[in-house]
Formats: sequence, C-alpha cells, structure tokens
Amino acid sequence: MGFLTASTLSGLIYDGVKEGASICFDLLKRKLKNWLIDDSEIEKIAELLIDAGINEDLAPHAIERKITEHQELNEFLKTIEYSGDIVNVTQSTNTGHNVYSAGSGNVRIGDVVANKGNS
Repeated sequence: MGFLTASTLSGLIYDGVKEGASICFDLLKRKLKNWLIDDSEIEKIAELLIDAGINEDLAPHAIERKITEHQELNEFLKTIEYSGDIVNVTQSTNTGHNVYSAGSGNVRIGDVVANKGNS
C-alpha cells in the first residue's frame, strides 16, 4: 500500500473507539505503529481529524466520508508510507555476528530463524 487511505484510517480509528479509546494522539500512535510516521505527523493528523469534525460518536462510514471530504487531511495521508512489509537487515562482524533488523518478517542466518512478526 503506497499511502494511508481514508478507509484504512477510519477503520483504525473505529477499532480504537470500539475498545473505549477517544480519538487522540495515543490512539493514533498505537494504531499507526507500522506506518513511517513520526510524532509530529501524528499530532497533525489528530488536529486535522478534529478540524474535519471526526469524533467517537460517528460510525465507520461517517468517519471515512469526513476524512475523504477533508481535502487537507486527505492530501496529508497520501504522504504517509506503510512500513510493515519492509525489512532492513544490517550485519557486522565486529565481535561475533551482530544483526540488527527493523520491520517485520523472518531473519535467517544459517539454520537460525528469527520471526519478526507484527507485535
């Protein structure tokens, strides 16, 4: 997926609201953990959601419609990339085998497999 869509964001928001959360920075940070996004961008999304009139009382289709109709929010979402399928592995041999892996997926070194599934 190249960018965060209105339907994806509305689903994430509605799932959080169903669990009793309010639409805020903490909810968005938790729900957007697999997206290449920093805290300032999450703050901007939260502000734009409020500006679009999105709240906990809306149904998923209403949330999606309000996101889609809010041009600034919609354009901002298109700039956000999903990182869940990206795996970056770095290996050095300073002392033994030091492996750093970011993202999800399996890392295999010889017969050793480390599952880096979504957490």
